[in-house]
Amino acid sequence: MNPLEHRSAQLVEVNYPQRMIELVVMPYEQEATVEYQGRFIKEVCSRGAYDGIQRRPGRVTVNRDHDDTKYCGRAVTFHPSREEGLVAEVHIHRTALGDETLAMAEDDDLAASATFASLADRWIDRSTRRLEKCWLASIAMVPEPAYAGAKVLAMRSALERHPATVPTVATPNLDELRLWQLQQSYEHLTQPLG
Repeated sequence: MNPLEHRSAQLVEVNYPQRMIELVVMPYEQEATVEYQGRFIKEVCSRGAYDGIQRRPGRVTVNRDHDDTKYCGRAVTFHPSREEGLVAEVHIHRTALGDETLAMAEDDDLAASATFASLADRWIDRSTRRLEKCWLASIAMVPEPAYAGAKVLAMRSALERHPATVPTVATPNLDELRLWQLQQSYEHLTQPLG
């Protein structure tokens, strides 16, 4: 299994009363300088790297600062084909941490950050990595973005848009199993050609 990595980006817009945030989790075709295995590299996420994620929105949780114990919401919808990148609509729970998260996002003090595993990547040169296929483990709300294009787009009522899809139970073991299954199904992509 490939290790999980974290990448951050900024938020665009928050609608506090409705508890829904629409955000760019990871922008496509935008270079960012990130830390990777103890060194700084340039990284670009390819358009389509998250294709298929729209089939598993309720499985991706939202937390604060990449801390799974600070669970504050869950993804409701994904739009992997949007021009700006992987776009998610997330529902933020009615808890003290959820209220704080909404308020800080509305004040532009938090950004979106992806915790992901690369299933397929390609090195352009010794210091530039292109992510070609990724698996999203969670979305974190953090103070500092890595990708400038990841941002909040809007907030709206989860019950208006998806009344039966706002899950409240985390499934980390099931998510880990699904990650393993997904990696197995894409294993052929990492094999040398010919």
